[in-house]
Amino acid sequence: MKKIILLYMLTFVLTLSQGSIEPYKVFNEGKVNYLNGKNDQANLQFKNFLANYKGSKLINSHYPDYFIGMNYYEIGDLQNALKFLDSSIYVPRYLKFNGSNKSNYFEFKRAFHLGEIYAQLGDIKKSKDQYLSLIKDFYSPELEPLEKKALNILASNDPYYSYILEIKYKNNYTHLKKLKKEDLEMVARFLYSKGLFLEFYNAYQKVATPGNDSKEMVIYTLSILEEIGQYNFMIDLIKKQPNPYSDYYYFWGNALKKLNKPLEAIEKYKLVNKQPYLQDATYSIGRLYFILEDYDNAILWSKKLKDDRSHELLTRSYFNSGQIDLFKESAIKYIQNYPNKDLSGYYRNLLYNESKNPNYLNWIIKHNLNSYYYQVAFNITKSTRELEVYPINYKLKVYKDSLSLLDELSTLGDPQLLIIESDTINFPDDRTFQHYIRTIYLEKNKLYNLAMRSSLLAENEFSRYSNLHLFLYPKYYGDIVKKYSKKYDVEEALIFSIIKESSKFNRNLIDKSTYFGLMQISLKTARKYYPDTKPKDLLDPETNIKIGVKHLATLLIKYDDNTSLTIADYHEDKDVISTWKLDKNGDIDVEQIPYLDSQTYIKHVIADYYKYKNLYKE
Repeated sequence: MKKIILLYMLTFVLTLSQGSIEPYKVFNEGKVNYLNGKNDQANLQFKNFLANYKGSKLINSHYPDYFIGMNYYEIGDLQNALKFLDSSIYVPRYLKFNGSNKSNYFEFKRAFHLGEIYAQLGDIKKSKDQYLSLIKDFYSPELEPLEKKALNILASNDPYYSYILEIKYKNNYTHLKKLKKEDLEMVARFLYSKGLFLEFYNAYQKVATPGNDSKEMVIYTLSILEEIGQYNFMIDLIKKQPNPYSDYYYFWGNALKKLNKPLEAIEKYKLVNKQPYLQDATYSIGRLYFILEDYDNAILWSKKLKDDRSHELLTRSYFNSGQIDLFKESAIKYIQNYPNKDLSGYYRNLLYNESKNPNYLNWIIKHNLNSYYYQVAFNITKSTRELEVYPINYKLKVYKDSLSLLDELSTLGDPQLLIIESDTINFPDDRTFQHYIRTIYLEKNKLYNLAMRSSLLAENEFSRYSNLHLFLYPKYYGDIVKKYSKKYDVEEALIFSIIKESSKFNRNLIDKSTYFGLMQISLKTARKYYPDTKPKDLLDPETNIKIGVKHLATLLIKYDDNTSLTIADYHEDKDVISTWKLDKNGDIDVEQIPYLDSQTYIKHVIADYYKYKNLYKE
């Protein structure tokens, strides 16, 4: 068996070492000439590339097709431009996994230029279809100029599209009532992603017919109002609906819960009788009973579900109600099945609190290195987990030939060329090295969110080695962080921990809550400090970090440098956290945070904060 594995590895190494930089160089030279307007020269190089490297990984990726097609467009060869742009469906692996709004890398530019080509060829229907495909229900700085152009072109034949343009990009709601139902929903989602939903909602309420919205539109509106903390608006909207659907009661319960009316919330949750919200409503009932210290009902409702969150609720309810034997049975069984999960660290901590057996803390040190409870255990035992040193230099020598192509690709200045090659890199007997290589090459090309993702996929492996563990706590954008850390007197460890947990270093992240960029800042927060801030401003790393750190500095002053309260306020509304319990040190009692998502976020940030402090010794 060992001989077979060795032969497989040798075959892979030989195959990769035979990979050539030449197709990448030839294509890249043509691309550079196209970008510099030397279209005839680029055309000759692209023809040479296509003729000599058929079947190559680069050609099969369809990445070159966009540039070849656009070069044909520039020299007026529309048929060949159409052929290559039509086939330019390049989908790197990261687009499949990071929740991208694009189905392929060139989607927006490709659609716009196909629309232009079809128009010049006289195929008006296909041209219109391409322009229509650019009218999206989400905001994207990359898409914005192309969507505006497409809407203006469409509006030249049909003024209806000028209404959409005015609403989406000029905040002019004059013609809101003229929109079709599906376009109204599209615009609502778009403005939500741009941080302007409440403004839209107020304008819509003035022209809407009460009770005339679809169930889908009402649910979507409720979810947005919940995200932006408009709980009374949620309840008013539900009360206006003629049909009391089961789904509405779930959102009604959520609103009452956030308004600190737990008993009323429970009654609404109990009216939810079907999916997709039945399980969430069931869990919420159990958790609210737990908060109210009605442990019998908390146990009853948590037993109705079989996921980790309900297991935690059931086990904690046993503990708090003094049913220690049932607590131990439940906790120990889970630990045996999932020793490295964060929840196992939590159970070990509870078991230590019950028995004062130091072995439970030692097991946290051994198995739960990256969890919140590792720091808890360290504070008591003052012991740390000893990590091995991964033989990086030795491995680099062993695989030197295999990596030479990646080294050369890194010098060409186009990260996508590196990604095309690295997406298929495979060291079948060394997963740790495979992820290490992916991470460092992505880092070299400043694709920090992809590097972070690569490291997190290998969290168990990287956690074994002191020199790889650092990749789980990187200091990307370090110069910017250092600059504003000094300016506003905020620890770098706190800034990095917020970035890591909030965005995983994705500078372009716009999440469902309309928070933007690295530190996931809302427009409302940003405009407290800089009133003219626009959504796309917050996708600039320097602007985002500057505002985020300034906000952290303000919160630290507000809470007398209490880190846990600062983290809590950064994540949640101040009126919500004012009801949370504090421990004897005046810190947030994280175990008593009533909302699981908030509790999870705050635990992770605190754990990351101490990791950054200890790993980098500020």
